Amino acid sequence: MPEKTSLRRSLQEKRSGISALRRKKKSRRIFEKLFRLPGFGKAEHVALYYSLPGEVDTRPFLKKLFCEKKIYLPRVNPRKKDMRFFRVGSLSDLRKGAYAIMEPRKSCPGRGASKMDLIVVPGVAFDRRGGRLGRGGGYYDRILRRAGKVPVIGVCFREQLVKKVPMTLRDVRVDRVITD
Repeated sequence: MPEKTSLRRSLQEKRSGISALRRKKKSRRIFEKLFRLPGFGKAEHVALYYSLPGEVDTRPFLKKLFCEKKIYLPRVNPRKKDMRFFRVGSLSDLRKGAYAIMEPRKSCPGRGASKMDLIVVPGVAFDRRGGRLGRGGGYYDRILRRAGKVPVIGVCFREQLVKKVPMTLRDVRVDRVITD
C-alpha cells in the first residue's frame, strides 16, 4: 500500500529527529507506565523486543526484568517469513540475527505466542484504536494472529501516534498503546 509506505517514511524521519537524551527519557516514562499496569504486574511470561536505534528503548529495562519475569524475545526466520518467541535470561543469551537485530541464541527455549501472559510490541506508527504500522515485513501480524486472547501492548513515542493507521485484513490491532 503506497499510503503505508509514505506514512512509514514520514514517521521514521520524525522519530529520527528525537534526540538520544529525549528518547531515553521518553522510553523511561513509557516503561514506568507499563510497569504500573495491573496486567503487567500479574504477568509471568512476557514477550518483549530488543530495540533498534530510534525505537522505544527496551535495553535498560531488560536487565531489571530478567530478575522479575520470564522474558521472551523474537527470533526471525526470513526464509519462512516467520517469527517465534524464545526465553532469554540475560543479554549474553543474544546474538545478532536476521536483519542485524539482536535475538535469542538457538539454545534458548521457545514458547508459543498463545502461552504468553503479555506481549509488548514496537511499531512505526499507532493510532488510539490499536492500529499498528510496522516495518513492512508482517512478522508481528503473523505471530499476533497466533497469540489468541493474549493482551498485546504497543509502545511508541507521542510523535508516532497518528489519527488513523491504514489497515488491511491481514493487519492485527494491539489492545492498548502506551506512549510518553
